[in-house]
Amino acid sequence: MATIVITGCDTGLGVEFARQYAAEGHKVYATCLAPEAAHETRAIAGDVEVIKLDMTDHAGIEAFATSLGGRPVDILLNNAGIGRPHPPFGETDYANWRRILETNLIGPMKLAETLVENVAASELKIMAFVSSRMGSIALNQSGGSYAYRSSKAGLNMVVKGLAIDLAPRHISVIALHPGWAATEPGGRVPVEESVAGMRGVLHRAGRHHTGIFQTYHDQPLPW
Repeated sequence: MATIVITGCDTGLGVEFARQYAAEGHKVYATCLAPEAAHETRAIAGDVEVIKLDMTDHAGIEAFATSLGGRPVDILLNNAGIGRPHPPFGETDYANWRRILETNLIGPMKLAETLVENVAASELKIMAFVSSRMGSIALNQSGGSYAYRSSKAGLNMVVKGLAIDLAPRHISVIALHPGWAATEPGGRVPVEESVAGMRGVLHRAGRHHTGIFQTYHDQPLPW
């Protein structure tokens, strides 16, 4: 069975990723910002280890890597992120923008660098990043959401760069769009469907596809 590291397992997509992988018998490290409040995650049956991890705490990321003790990680699933608020032009909260960039962009890069040896030592060798079509420059026809869009556009660039840099080590690096998942008001895609779809993308991609940006329906998106 595979070993999966999933960030952002406090709620929503992270919880469901952990649940689905654990149900198949995989070893899951489910990281949470506040494990004591992650009741759904702690209740998941199977081989699930719930771990406190703040994506803005680089020392904490390094400590987590040390705790793994060199254990191979088949899938590193960078799911943690901040989606709101979306203040309009003229009301930008720059402190919050920095926080979003630290969580959505810099933290995932730090985790990828820190766990690269674990992923390289595994059988599957996959790094996955939950992005968004809102990070697509080509698809931006509505403006706004500057902090969130820029964090996901930056994440997409990280994915593209990592795919090139890690190709010699046969590590597949993939950006995923989960759809407008029902993790927030107005979300239309059931969380279970979104996660199952994204897992299918990773399963089909394997080591043969890298540097791609796919929807949960496994359709390509423009950068």
